[in-house]
Amino acid sequence: MAVPVRHAVSGIVPGTASAIQAAALGDAVDGRDLLAVAPTGSGKTLVFAVGVVHRIAGAPSVPGRPRAIVVSPTRELALQSEDVLAAIGAGAGLRTATFVGGQSLAKDRRLLVAPVDIAVGTPGRLVDLARGGDLDTSDVRIVVLDEVDQLMSASFTEQTDLLLDHCQTATLLSTTATADVDVESELRRRRPDLLIHRVQHPPRDGDPHPPSAIRQQDVSTSPRHLIVVTADDPERCATALAARCTRALFFVTRRDAVEPLRTSIAESGVTAAGVSGSASPTRRAAAFAELAGGSVRVLVTTDLAGRGLDLEAIGHIVHVGPPHSIDDLVHRSGRTGRGGRAAGTVAAIVRPGQASRMITQAEIAGMTVEKVDADASSSDTRLEGLFGPRIQPPRRKREPAPRASTRRPAQSRPHRPKRKKRT
Repeated sequence: MAVPVRHAVSGIVPGTASAIQAAALGDAVDGRDLLAVAPTGSGKTLVFAVGVVHRIAGAPSVPGRPRAIVVSPTRELALQSEDVLAAIGAGAGLRTATFVGGQSLAKDRRLLVAPVDIAVGTPGRLVDLARGGDLDTSDVRIVVLDEVDQLMSASFTEQTDLLLDHCQTATLLSTTATADVDVESELRRRRPDLLIHRVQHPPRDGDPHPPSAIRQQDVSTSPRHLIVVTADDPERCATALAARCTRALFFVTRRDAVEPLRTSIAESGVTAAGVSGSASPTRRAAAFAELAGGSVRVLVTTDLAGRGLDLEAIGHIVHVGPPHSIDDLVHRSGRTGRGGRAAGTVAAIVRPGQASRMITQAEIAGMTVEKVDADASSSDTRLEGLFGPRIQPPRRKREPAPRASTRRPAQSRPHRPKRKKRT
């Protein structure tokens, strides 16, 4: 591989390759169709980034005709992938651009006037540009489906199929942390020579559903323990737990539940922000920046933040209500303990009648479960041992009183009308 590309990669992730990188990088560089399945935070983005840059480096692109397309389900994930591709592609002289919903379509068209080597975007915006004739897929050599299981779900399957139909001769690189038999079958239908690299947690003693892995990876820092907290009022319990968190993600199941929970947490004295998929791009970017900068301790969100995002130093993941699926549980919980960092605490707050479903999901995902009754008399001591003590918010400094004015008020003068000048 070219020396500038190697230097760029070592600058991003110094050290040895992870298990999925060691297994899949060779096939990605050789231009093979592949599916890489590995736990969250194991370095799958670098697999397709290095493969894309190596395959298209050394040749120019034509305006409006990129040679690689990277598809991501959310705006935030597309921007994150573009950062990695831009850092690695700069060493090979490649130009990247992002095309996502929420930004001006005219601006995207202007970006394509100049040559773009790698187009990164969400399915809907890429399809709109292709239908309008602004994005020509004739020169596309590689198509990347990041979080392929979500891109092939009901929400994105139509746009994803259109993009794949336009790029039938291109190499397909796909990555995810969870891929079922249906996803593998659909990919094999489109690419009969598809190679599958699956790296999963090794089974623990007593796991009810040990994973069948082609190649296993011991990710000791990834979250594999779930605390199931039962409460008659999950929102009130979540508000109380927020006081014990320093940097946390609280996942809710519906968009309309984000603002009520955020308001409840903020009224308890904990700085909190809330964001969902219906928020504007500016608001979404500001919410993630506030959490990363430490200006807020809790971010209440939906599955918008549950996929692929690399958020540093997340100490608590709290599911308020059971996730919709086992895949959502795995991806949400994977926001902590990424890239070899120590995993934080993962909990789920559910009603007593939902506990059995939650425990079953966790066991199928290979997680151990600990159950806590938040309404019990001894729950406060137990929750303190699991989540830590309550963090007192800093006292706000009282604003100083305004200084008294020492100047005398101006003496009022009697009104004297001006005399008209004689002409």
